[in-house]
Amino acid sequence: MKQKIYINGRFLTQRITGVQRVAEEIVKKLDDKITQVNLGQKIEFVILTPKNTLRSLPLKNIKVKSIGFLEGHLWEQFLLPFYCINGLLLNFCNTAPVIKRNQIVYIHDAAVFSKPEGYSRKFVAIYKLILSILARKSKKVITVSDFSKEELQTYLPALKGKINTVYLGIDHMYQGKIDNNIFKKHSIIPGDYMLAVSSMHPNKNFQVVLEALRRIENFKGQFVIAGGIQKGVFSSSSIKLDTNVKHVGYVSDEELKALYKNAKAFIFPSIYEGFGLPPLEAMSLGCPVLAANAASIPEVCGDAPLYFNPYEPESLVGLIKSIYKDQELVQNLKKKSETQSEKYRWEQTAQKLINIIENSK
Repeated sequence: MKQKIYINGRFLTQRITGVQRVAEEIVKKLDDKITQVNLGQKIEFVILTPKNTLRSLPLKNIKVKSIGFLEGHLWEQFLLPFYCINGLLLNFCNTAPVIKRNQIVYIHDAAVFSKPEGYSRKFVAIYKLILSILARKSKKVITVSDFSKEELQTYLPALKGKINTVYLGIDHMYQGKIDNNIFKKHSIIPGDYMLAVSSMHPNKNFQVVLEALRRIENFKGQFVIAGGIQKGVFSSSSIKLDTNVKHVGYVSDEELKALYKNAKAFIFPSIYEGFGLPPLEAMSLGCPVLAANAASIPEVCGDAPLYFNPYEPESLVGLIKSIYKDQELVQNLKKKSETQSEKYRWEQTAQKLINIIENSK
């Protein structure tokens, strides 16, 4: 008799950020494995979703079933567990129904415990409660780095003995097209710009990049900033948006690939990451990376980046200058980047998940 495994499809109702990307890529690989290794003879996968899905996945073998009339947390907590009562439930995005015991939950980091200042009090209180219950009741928990594993076990001792580290993949960057039209659209010179992807979250620490720019005299290259910018960040007190600084706003995946591939370097100043996909995405396209020496970043990125102190802008200034002066250094970083990114494949991620499933029967 086949093992019944349900997948929490709430991620299909959410805009794609890091955890939704993880869910989609793993599900696609599981779908492939059903025919590749005859997984379908042992396991039947079904994705359960709310009615308000934003997108569908190109699946050949995994069924998708829309259930109920609720949405969001209400759907997840009060409806989902009753539709998967006869099987194991997989949850990829940090939350899961707290009354369900036969489930595996991905908890990507311990940010609500170690860096709560980046969230509202209500958000922190709710997630601390949910994670505390899931740590006790879930069959297995998966996280994405040893850094996160150690942190989660510190804050949630009930996880000891039931939490596993499974690294993520990066080969989604090799799929789809690259849109080079972004260069003409924003008057960007390919090969002559530094790249950063901004975020409003305090943990992303984008302010250190602005401070470093302010300290560079006679900067001759371009600095490209992709993503949304917090209101007021580009005030006169921070940095003037002149011809050398290009804020291109939100970009598509195809445009982002073009920016990664043609940048002198990608800057990643985050002070807290459970894993950190962006620097590896950049590396996979041969882009040198300047990264904060913080949290899981050194564990995941290895010796491929040049590291800087995320609390000291001057250390970043020195690295930016080195990138423009030392072409031998740049070529060496490109080779290291490609080598490091090759270690992370969604195929391996999916296989390790299958192993955990089979060992948790």
